[in-house]
Amino acid sequence: MENVMKQNLQTRAKAEQDADPRIDLAVELTSYAMERTQLAWIRAVMGFITAGLAIDKGTEALHEARVVAGTAWSKNGHFAGMPLTITATPFMEVVTAIYVRRMRQLKRIRDIKIGLPTPTTILSIFVCFPGAWAINILHIPR
Repeated sequence: MENVMKQNLQTRAKAEQDADPRIDLAVELTSYAMERTQLAWIRAVMGFITAGLAIDKGTEALHEARVVAGTAWSKNGHFAGMPLTITATPFMEVVTAIYVRRMRQLKRIRDIKIGLPTPTTILSIFVCFPGAWAINILHIPR
């Protein structure tokens, strides 16, 4: 008798959780908002990496002209583009880790099995590769 009551309570609790569609809707909307935010971070980081490369190439041309003229401030012209690229790439890694952790929390709320990573997660990871490549390109002395 006690097992039957316990089973009935568990069945009722499960039915009440499934009966409220607002929970599922709230989790789904939160998930979409997090994906939009992550895509915005990807866009921003790609902009920082691109700007870092562009600034680096521009200052490299100016630096070469100053070296020829003898008015160079430093031996290296990478001082302007490096900070953008160096800060953007690790920042993307941190933002992606936070995104993955929060998406897993949302899946646990809805009792969804944690499976393959979302396309946004894959894209976030791949954005780190151009950043690392750009850091390598900017750091190698010519």
